Amino acid sequence: MRTQTVILLGVALMLGSCGSSSEDGDPASEQAAEQQKPAEEIRDETYRFNKDGLVEAKVVQDNLCGQDFMPGGNFAEYEKDGKKYQVCFTLRRNADAAMFLSMDYRDALSDQKFVPHFGGFYGMAGETPTLIFQKNKYLVAIAGLELEEADQAGRVIAGYLN
Repeated sequence: MRTQTVILLGVALMLGSCGSSSEDGDPASEQAAEQQKPAEEIRDETYRFNKDGLVEAKVVQDNLCGQDFMPGGNFAEYEKDGKKYQVCFTLRRNADAAMFLSMDYRDALSDQKFVPHFGGFYGMAGETPTLIFQKNKYLVAIAGLELEEADQAGRVIAGYLN
């Protein structure tokens, strides 16, 4: 339904601009460029990451967690107890958008299993063990840890996403 709304809005905007011209360029191409902008602004929320073992925290504009279907968000690299892992999250406009994105991520995992207390999934993203879960408007991914350790890291970041 969202796609139909966007298409109808685009057609209405294009029809409304018929007959008018711009000295600087084609109004239809200007509108198309505006529609290609990200629908949701990526905010710097790196302050939400736990500082214990934090190596680097940054904002990425797309392909969060190395997944080509993921939008941008906040990414952190950790090294703790000799283990390296990543924690990333993205804030969506509402919980439904986060849920749909989590289903896309779930489908990208192999050997996935449901983690009931998180309402998320644990599986392999390529060669990397990954836990994903939704917390309100956030989608969180923890990559590089076995389930028990990912569970603990997930509880920590979930506490910071209130």
